[in-house]
Amino acid sequence: MNEPDASPTVSVVILNWNGGEMACDTLASVLNLAPPTPNVVVVDNASTDGSDVEIQRRFPQVTLIRNAVNLGFAAGNNVGIVHALESGADCVLLLNNDTRLEPSAVNMMVSAMLADSCRGVVVPKIYFDSPSEEQRKRIWAAGARWRKFPPRVTMRGYSEQDVGQYDTPRTVEYATACALLIRRETFEVAGLLDESYFMYQEDYAFCDRVRANGLTLWYEPKAVVHHRVSASTGEGSPQKWRYWSQGVVLFYAQHYGHRWWAVMPLAVFLLWVAAREFVKAKGKVGWARPLIQGVRAGWSNLRKTRGNRG
Repeated sequence: MNEPDASPTVSVVILNWNGGEMACDTLASVLNLAPPTPNVVVVDNASTDGSDVEIQRRFPQVTLIRNAVNLGFAAGNNVGIVHALESGADCVLLLNNDTRLEPSAVNMMVSAMLADSCRGVVVPKIYFDSPSEEQRKRIWAAGARWRKFPPRVTMRGYSEQDVGQYDTPRTVEYATACALLIRRETFEVAGLLDESYFMYQEDYAFCDRVRANGLTLWYEPKAVVHHRVSASTGEGSPQKWRYWSQGVVLFYAQHYGHRWWAVMPLAVFLLWVAAREFVKAKGKVGWARPLIQGVRAGWSNLRKTRGNRG
């Protein structure tokens, strides 16, 4: 980190895959931030919709890195993180390509980061992005925490209308990588995102490693981000269910230290998910097959690596 009197150098890393106009909206909000303007790195994960070409045309001031193939969320973001750190970034903001930042968001997160050297990650308040004025105040995440039953990470405030109940800055246990400000030193002790995950749960695994290394995750409610949920895979799509459940198996094995120790809490959690979705879908079970496929794939991967750390 730079000297205390100097502003830290911030790089925003945005992973794009077929983001279309939505990705351009995200970039426009980043470039409209209150000064100082951060460096912006877009990593394109082999898009096929021409969004990488459009980004290059409309935003020539950003650094565009094109991956030859879709590396997934963790590995794709790592390409941008490494570039940012090698370019001298003191802090890296991981940002989804389906988000919009309020103009003061990054400055608020940076100020919170600088207030305590133990803060390895700063988390904003994230709303659902909606054209409806009322829905714009519906919380998507105000950080996250571990719930004992059913055993899982749950996002604080999810789907609640914001009436100020999450306006107090505080430490949190977990956070989503939809928008995370991460100190350079955090990567040095906790490492990059775990590329064993293709998509989903890698952020929670990263949070476990951050806390295991004595750093905290700090929630800053004055930093505000708006999020279009699951824009890349589609909310409730088979693709999302497969990647999500595969990631869940790996995360539980890592969280509990071994795949066999994770069996019971994982089973309880998945049964709870199945019951919830059965009720929500009114008896339809289109989600079940991709969920089971993901669990099988995740367990198979664990068996290949003997499950020590997934």
